[in-house]
Amino acid sequence: MIFRDSETVNPEQTKGKTPKKPKKVQFSLWKLPRVVQFECIENLDVLEIIRFSILSKRAKTISKLVRWNPLNICLSPGSQPVFQSKSSINPGMIWDITYQKREEGYSYTKCITIGPSGVHRSPLIGYENAMETSKQMTEHICEVFRSPISGIEIAEESLIEWLIKIQPTIPCVTIRKNVVTSVETLYRVLNNLDVTEYFHWESIATKKEFQITEPIQSRSIAIYESSWVGLPSILNGTNSIIRLYESKLTVEDINTILKEWQMGFKLRNLEYLRIDICTLLDAEICINRAVKDLNVTLSDGNDGRPTRVKIHDEFTFKLPRVNMVRNLTRSDGMIGSLFYEYKVHQLQNLTRMHVFFQVWSQQP
Repeated sequence: MIFRDSETVNPEQTKGKTPKKPKKVQFSLWKLPRVVQFECIENLDVLEIIRFSILSKRAKTISKLVRWNPLNICLSPGSQPVFQSKSSINPGMIWDITYQKREEGYSYTKCITIGPSGVHRSPLIGYENAMETSKQMTEHICEVFRSPISGIEIAEESLIEWLIKIQPTIPCVTIRKNVVTSVETLYRVLNNLDVTEYFHWESIATKKEFQITEPIQSRSIAIYESSWVGLPSILNGTNSIIRLYESKLTVEDINTILKEWQMGFKLRNLEYLRIDICTLLDAEICINRAVKDLNVTLSDGNDGRPTRVKIHDEFTFKLPRVNMVRNLTRSDGMIGSLFYEYKVHQLQNLTRMHVFFQVWSQQP
């Protein structure tokens, strides 16, 4: 059955044309009783609901009156902006809406089924400004389904202000390379966005050398070219997962982190820490300095330590296999395992180290 909004019919589409087949009987949805309207709309899938709700203001109003299952809405604006929706009642189903520009064409829905879950792709053709359209469509879907944005990849700076305005609290945010171009913009993000679950930063496009001392308040953080993250930011935070790539923290800073964790007053939530550093020291000398004045025990790693770490809801990381770990024990019985990987660059006479610290407890 085809439902058409009587407010959107274009008489010029049929003027002067003789149909080759018998004309189908069409009618306006609005001529049906309200109860029947609701029953019809309630049986639509996510893409059909979206298409119906953008027909007119009346279609949007009636769509909002239906109590839909919450959606997991993710916005990924790139060369072809995409936002993805997942229903909580059917987590195996993904609705992926992309924006593509063509000189001529029409909107269509393409369904692809992969394994036990279906992936529905719906290219929407002919938008002059795909980024603005993606913003408007996201706001529209959030309003219709009464669901917040659960994740966003920020590919241009304008999205930062837009997100602060419409939804300053959000579970997951990724800020792409060179989007943040100044210290002022960095602080605007840190002070105005509350990223509760996962905050992923790529490089910041500024030559100004600086370090923040304020904590980055998110359960899990991953920061590339993280020279701007100072030691106080780590010590005073409540993060569970910390991954700092290309860091300028020193071996002495890592020693301070381990001591503070073992004393138990700071880093109480820490589950996993990775710090990548460059040093002129030999790897073994470096790791020994990291545990200076600490009571450590050596282990071959086969003592019940978990081999995976949950970075966020959709990503679990498998830890590297090592021959030996250095264990610290806190007063509450929690164990902190320190281990590392390294690579020596002969020409630069540098040792690049990946230092890992995993917090866990013995299972009875």
